[in-house]
Amino acid sequence: MKVILQERKSIWGKYTLICNARSVRIVGKCASCTKSQVQKDAERRVALADAMGQDDVISAEDIAETEGEVPSIAIDKWCCMSRVLSLQEDFRNEQPLIQTIIENAGHVCLFLLRFHCELNAIEMLWGYAKHRAYTY
Repeated sequence: MKVILQERKSIWGKYTLICNARSVRIVGKCASCTKSQVQKDAERRVALADAMGQDDVISAEDIAETEGEVPSIAIDKWCCMSRVLSLQEDFRNEQPLIQTIIENAGHVCLFLLRFHCELNAIEMLWGYAKHRAYTY
């Protein structure tokens, strides 16, 4: 990551200036970027509970009711090299190699959401086939 950012002199210069001004080390991936989604969701719930004036963590129903009003956790665009690279236009628009190969062959490539098997059509077909097989 460091080499790629150093090749982009203007970005590397700005990143090092910001790190020096804040007196922080230049890191590949900061603590907030390495947190899991569960940890980020927990912090979001605590922030929402604080905003609503509650002492304990709030329920999922409360979050659903105030979805537009949820206070966002401040995300620094210059916190680490990983974040800086992920915000670059050419990195955001880069397609995975498998998608490029599939589309060049004339097909449509659709990616499914991770960990949501209930949205995958093949899972529904397998479920139906299992149901039919076990009921007869």
